[in-house]
Amino acid sequence: MKSIFEAILKFIAFILAGILIIALPLSLLLNDLGNVIFNQELIEGIAEDVIINSEIIPAALEFSTNQRAKQISTKIENTDRPEGKELNLYNLIYGMEDEDWINFQKALLAEDVIGSWITDSVSGFFNWLNSDDPFPLVRWDMKPLLREMSGPQGKQAVVAYYESLPDCTDLQMEEMKTQPGDPLPRARMVEELCKLSTYPHAEQIQVYNDVMQMVVDATPAEFDATQAVLKENKEINGLYTLKWRIRTYRWRLDISLLIPLALLFLILLFGVRSMEGLGQWWGIPLIGGGLITLLTGLLAVPLWRGLLTGNLMPKAIPQTSLLYVEIVNGTSQVVGPIFNPLIWQAFILLIIGGGLLAMAFILRMRQSGSKPPGS
Repeated sequence: MKSIFEAILKFIAFILAGILIIALPLSLLLNDLGNVIFNQELIEGIAEDVIINSEIIPAALEFSTNQRAKQISTKIENTDRPEGKELNLYNLIYGMEDEDWINFQKALLAEDVIGSWITDSVSGFFNWLNSDDPFPLVRWDMKPLLREMSGPQGKQAVVAYYESLPDCTDLQMEEMKTQPGDPLPRARMVEELCKLSTYPHAEQIQVYNDVMQMVVDATPAEFDATQAVLKENKEINGLYTLKWRIRTYRWRLDISLLIPLALLFLILLFGVRSMEGLGQWWGIPLIGGGLITLLTGLLAVPLWRGLLTGNLMPKAIPQTSLLYVEIVNGTSQVVGPIFNPLIWQAFILLIIGGGLLAMAFILRMRQSGSKPPGS
């Protein structure tokens, strides 16, 4: 009867050891995830690396603006403008290339401006999460950007864009019916997106400066990102639920390491009867879990890039676009800090597990050597 009971206990310990091999990498991953996404300073640093030290902003500007080019053009056309200064922005926006957007961002969106927006956004979120505020207060100061758009930087961006335009072909010149002494065909010039040889460059650049000034006039001094998201008051009630749900997730991620610790204790309770048994029952699962953890840490980023470029990327984003490349690179930078700690954590597990197995082997050898011959 005692042998049957011992067999049942060992069977339970064997099942627990198998669960521990899977639970170790999962618990470590969940804990590392919580250490990243709920660390305000770390999130702010990652956001600055992804947004400031990359070309994600010009890529997103190009994609989103192209998607709304007709709507923007119609809105501008409906704005009261002096006669002869109506501008069609559809071709102006859609004709900009990747390099044009990059130069535009470098000229206008300085790192300190973007950095302040990132700081305000991240701090607004965590202040809301750690307080009783009904919704996060995220406001971006647009005045530095507007000053740059209205100042030399804005003119520099316009000149950079104008210089990227090709010269008008003979056919385009004929269609615009440009003759020396005629007024500058402002609307047709913007539609054709080319440089006229019959008019001074300064006059043509002024057309695009007018476009820049229209954007400045339509931009508020402070952008309330919260109100932009919360279009209706009824959505505020949902934020209370979201806050407590996020807090619950944070608490669960913080205690995720208790799962493998509890499994180790249960294995000790059901399976371990000696120091040799401790080395085997703990050492083997730690080595198995450590190997899985190591493989996960090493393969996470390459696998993520493969999944993203395979099925996860929205079809609306062309593979040849700058935004596609920046999303792949940017998300890989986010995934890295979550999975990279698994590598050194895996080595710790392998060292501890290997030490326990070595202890079990040494104890078994001593016991074998201490037995009398023929016993």
